[in-house]
Amino acid sequence: MALALLASINAFGFIDRVMIALIAEKIKAEFLITDLQIGLLGGTAFAVVNALASVPIARLAERFKRTYVTAGFLLLASAFTAFAGATISFFQLVLCRLGMAAGNAATEAPPHSMISDMYPPEKRASAISLFMLGVPIAALLGSFLGGAIAEAFGWRNTFLFFGVMGALIALLCLIFLKEPPRQSVPDHAAPKMRTWDVVRTLTRSPTLRFLVLGVSCISLGSFGVNTFLPAFFSRVHGLDAAQAGLAFGLISGLASLIGTLLGGFGSEYLARRDRRWLLGAPALGSLLGAPLFILGLNSPSLVLAIPIMLIGSCTFYTIMGPAIATLHGSLDSYARATGSALFLLVMHMIGQGFGPPLVGIVSDTVSNLLYGGSFAADCAGAAAQVPGSSCAQASAMGLRYAIGIFSGFFMLGGLWLYLAARAGHRATPARAAG
Repeated sequence: MALALLASINAFGFIDRVMIALIAEKIKAEFLITDLQIGLLGGTAFAVVNALASVPIARLAERFKRTYVTAGFLLLASAFTAFAGATISFFQLVLCRLGMAAGNAATEAPPHSMISDMYPPEKRASAISLFMLGVPIAALLGSFLGGAIAEAFGWRNTFLFFGVMGALIALLCLIFLKEPPRQSVPDHAAPKMRTWDVVRTLTRSPTLRFLVLGVSCISLGSFGVNTFLPAFFSRVHGLDAAQAGLAFGLISGLASLIGTLLGGFGSEYLARRDRRWLLGAPALGSLLGAPLFILGLNSPSLVLAIPIMLIGSCTFYTIMGPAIATLHGSLDSYARATGSALFLLVMHMIGQGFGPPLVGIVSDTVSNLLYGGSFAADCAGAAAQVPGSSCAQASAMGLRYAIGIFSGFFMLGGLWLYLAARAGHRATPARAAG
């Protein structure tokens, strides 16, 4: 029950992050904005506030009941999500995204801390992976519902629907979610680690340094690609918002479902024989999955593109369970929320902060080169969505090139994860894990 509620919190945190992707084409047409602005709205505007708020919220979770902190901030995020449906300008929408980001900052680190107190070290990777199942559930159901609502009732009602649903989940957590007892601090350790102590633990361990770099590269590719994947299906394959949302949900939802379970349970099983496989399995997956994803991306047939992209994407979601389990193995139960917050701060600042706007810049630049004229002036808003037009063709190819380029970061992330696995085999744990 507790893990299911925490997974629900994670699900709505994920929906807040990717919601712009589901309705990007409709927002772009109404407010006459570019792919770069979509990237800033979907990525940087959210990531900066989310990352800056995550550490103070994690410190609150170390001092007060994590259940209250998590549910309370989810309620705040849900309120801003609903308010976004009433915006009448791009600037107002950005302000609501900032509020969503602040509240959303409590949906990962405090639950990570609770789960590590609920399960022993040898089962944490699989437990975190079960918590992460909120992501594929949100991707499967949320993407389809979000696209369908936007297509039938307008993009503003998409925000309103998920805002109300998120508030209901927050209230259920306030009522039913119980605070797990914190595990005792080892005798040889200080009673409580300060934020700086956690930072030093992260920076002094070669394993954790390589791990942060690897996960950040995968995050850069993932947020950059996913922010524009529904738009890719609309521009390249001619799908409407509901159909593009369904295609996006099938790929990201099924991939994250399969990848999360494989990463948690599979890596945990292999690590019983050789602990290098806890991070080595996700490393190998990322190296093999990226070329498959790019192959599907360039397939002219939607029937071939979706399954190939799905198979490739499965490998990108195998890392989070093993990563958090590795991180928490170096921290006690009074520092794990802060450790997760710092880890996620770097990951989201790099991934969501830079990924979407950089993909937008590459897309706009390549589209302009392919168009051969004043693309920004001639193809603003809905002009680039007219089927068969020069604007539409340039916009589609520009986005395809941009997504393909950023898919390469999955391979780079796999290389860093390989180094983390090798360093972890040689090192001893920096801190006892309770």
